[in-house]
Amino acid sequence: MSSQCFYCQYPFEDERFHYVAFVNIDSEREETLCKDCYKEWLQGIKE
Repeated sequence: MSSQCFYCQYPFEDERFHYVAFVNIDSEREETLCKDCYKEWLQGIKE
């Protein structure tokens, strides 16, 4: 598990975070996002 947000590098410590799967043609990877970056990511996939 990463100890910081994949996008903004915000350190997590004891705060909540979200796992997000990034899929590229032949591969998939899970990264962690802080709550603010997760909100932006959700908004981006809705559009």
